[in-house]
Amino acid sequence: MASTYTCDGCGATLGAVEDLTRESTMTGRSWYCGYCRTPVPSVVAERLAHRRDGSPTDR
Repeated sequence: MASTYTCDGCGATLGAVEDLTRESTMTGRSWYCGYCRTPVPSVVAERLAHRRDGSPTDR
């Protein structure tokens, strides 16, 4: 499975949770590109948010 996602809106390569914006709603969470606010599919965003790359921010 790919470890990055290309934003449909601006073409940015999203590779970590730092590249995303999360909004909690009454029905769950919505994820957006951190650069242009284009919605990112939740399956992709959750995968990126839990990615382990050896950095200090790993969960």
